[in-house]
Amino acid sequence: MADWRNVGNWHWKEKNCLVWAKTYLEKQLTGLEAKGSDISAKVTSVESVTGDVDLNIRKGRLLAIYDVELKLEWEATKGDEKVTGKITVPEVAHDTDAYVYEVTSTSTSTAALPLKDFVRTQLTQAIGQKLGNFTEDLKKENGSEMYIAGDSAKSSEASTPASGQIAKDFKEGKSGGTTGVAKTQNATFGTVVVTQTSEFMCSAGDLYATLTDPQRVAVWTRAQADIKPEVNTKFRLFGGHIEGEFTALVPGKRIEQTWRVATWPAGHFSKATIELEQLSNSTRLSLKQTGVPLNEEDATKANWERYYWNSIKGSFG
Repeated sequence: MADWRNVGNWHWKEKNCLVWAKTYLEKQLTGLEAKGSDISAKVTSVESVTGDVDLNIRKGRLLAIYDVELKLEWEATKGDEKVTGKITVPEVAHDTDAYVYEVTSTSTSTAALPLKDFVRTQLTQAIGQKLGNFTEDLKKENGSEMYIAGDSAKSSEASTPASGQIAKDFKEGKSGGTTGVAKTQNATFGTVVVTQTSEFMCSAGDLYATLTDPQRVAVWTRAQADIKPEVNTKFRLFGGHIEGEFTALVPGKRIEQTWRVATWPAGHFSKATIELEQLSNSTRLSLKQTGVPLNEEDATKANWERYYWNSIKGSFG
């Protein structure tokens, strides 16, 4: 997957650790037991782990940033009585260790109440102790490959890495169906259309400014932004790894632009149109991008989501 902020391994580096987190939590929590004098309970399976788990390097510091919802299945026994149910932890996050546990049971009988209460008071305590190790283990297991090597760490923030290094760092996504063909001076290749929607808790005017104003763009890209909200004006973001030109602008309504990643075939630009729809308490953003190279479809989708929409939400709320 392409990493638009990790250009040449300088200053900012990020790793998606959600797959690792799912495996880790399954290993740590499945079979976890709590025992009392006459009641025992255990986690029988990890049903789902959904959300975001990332490791970041910022100014030489290794940061764990995550927020996931955890769903577990449990079983409790007392003599011949056996009860099963589910535990939902709505938020396991890097900035809190006060977990909320929603415990449900498949049985509503009076005999099942002590077992459910035991799960709520004792099994969740054991779960919390395991979750308390998550940040440290996340860094320990994944952090070694995050640190920037000495030579690249010395790069200036204003420097632009060599195109060969950018190409090396860029990982291709898997492709979907072909919907078009593009031709450059040196290549002919299939293209696809990328569409996305996302909702932001702000006005359409504020979101438009966040996408076009250089000071605001610099906040969510975490770098100097060469951008000006004027038609026929070119822009460069993420150290020049993203470039394009505004072709039509309607403040608070629509942004039309040519747009490319530096590692795409030379001279090839996609066309990206962003529509902003003001709702009662939020703004719906709709993206339609034509001319995306076939083998860059998944990478392009994932990085709009992560480095544009999620980064804006994380920076401005």
